[in-house]
Amino acid sequence: MEDNCAVIIPSVYLDSDATKCIKECLKQKYVKVKVYLVTNHKVKKKLKYTNIIYLSYGDINMSEKRNKAVRKCKEKYIAFIDSDAYPEKLWLNNAIKILKKNKTVGMVTGPDFPFKNQKGWSRYIAQAHKSFLLSGTKVFRKNVKKANKCLQASSCNMILEKKTFEKLNGMNKKIYIGEDKDLCDRLRKFKDILYSPNVVIYHKVREFKPFVLQRFSYGTCIKDIIRNNSKINLNNIQYFAPLFITLFYLLFPIFFSINYFSDLATISLILFNLVIAFEALKITLNPINFIRIFLIINISIISFGLGSIANIVSLDKNIKEIYTKR
Repeated sequence: MEDNCAVIIPSVYLDSDATKCIKECLKQKYVKVKVYLVTNHKVKKKLKYTNIIYLSYGDINMSEKRNKAVRKCKEKYIAFIDSDAYPEKLWLNNAIKILKKNKTVGMVTGPDFPFKNQKGWSRYIAQAHKSFLLSGTKVFRKNVKKANKCLQASSCNMILEKKTFEKLNGMNKKIYIGEDKDLCDRLRKFKDILYSPNVVIYHKVREFKPFVLQRFSYGTCIKDIIRNNSKINLNNIQYFAPLFITLFYLLFPIFFSINYFSDLATISLILFNLVIAFEALKITLNPINFIRIFLIINISIISFGLGSIANIVSLDKNIKEIYTKR
C-alpha cells in the first residue's frame, strides 16, 4: 500500500521553475503525492494534472503559506520544497522509510544540490557553498555521504509527519527569514532530525547580484535568533560570526589608525583572508576560479553581516522585496 504525502510548494506565482517542481514531485515512485501550490494570487492557467490543489492567500510570508496548506491537507506525511527546486524520483520514498523505521526521528532532510546546468556566477556560487564559511553546520549544502543526525534542515527539503508539525504549532508566522531554523530548534527538544544522502533535491542557485541580496536578507534573522534562543551553541554562533567580521572590516581604518591596535588589526585581517584562501583552495586549484570563489566567500560574509546590522538598527523594512528578487 502506497503512503500518502502532501508536497507543499509556497511561491509568489506559477512560473516555469514552479511548473518543473510540480511535474517532478508528481513523478515520485511508491508514494501517492498530492501537491499543494500556495501562491499570492489565483492561478489562472492551471496545469493539466488532477492531483494539484491551488491555494492563494495574498501577499503573506512563506511560513503562513506552509501553515495554511498543512491545515488544508489530510495526508499523513508532509514535505516542503521550494518552487525553484525539484526532487529525485525516490525523494519521498527514501524519507518516509526512515520516518517509519525510526520513531526517534521527527524530520528527514537531505542534500540540496545545485541544478546540473548552472552557468555563469551561479556555478561558482554553488561551489562556494561547500565551504563551512558559507554553510556552517548545514550538512545539506556539503554533499555529506553518510546519514547522520543534524541540527537543521532547510525548508526547501523537509519531510515529516503532519501530526509532528501540528504538535509544533507549525512555523512561526512572525519570522520571515530563518523560520526553518526556528522550527528545527523546537523539534529537536523531543525528536531528532536526520540527514540522509539519498533524500535529494536540486535547487536553483541565484546569479551574483540576487545572491548578494539573498545573503543580506539571511542576515536579517539575527534579532529573531536572539529572541528565540536562550542557549549558546555552534548552530547559533555561526549566525553571529558574519556580523562581527563585518564590523571588523568597517572599523578596520579606525583600528589601523590607533598605534596600539594597528599591528593586531593588520595581522587579524591577513589571517582571516588566509582562512578564506585556504577554503577556496580546498574547492578549486584553478587560479581564476580560486579568485572568483575567494571573492564570493568574502562578499557573502560581508553582505550577511550588513543584513544583521540593518536588522539590529531596524533598517530592513523592505526585506521581503529584497529576498524575492531573483
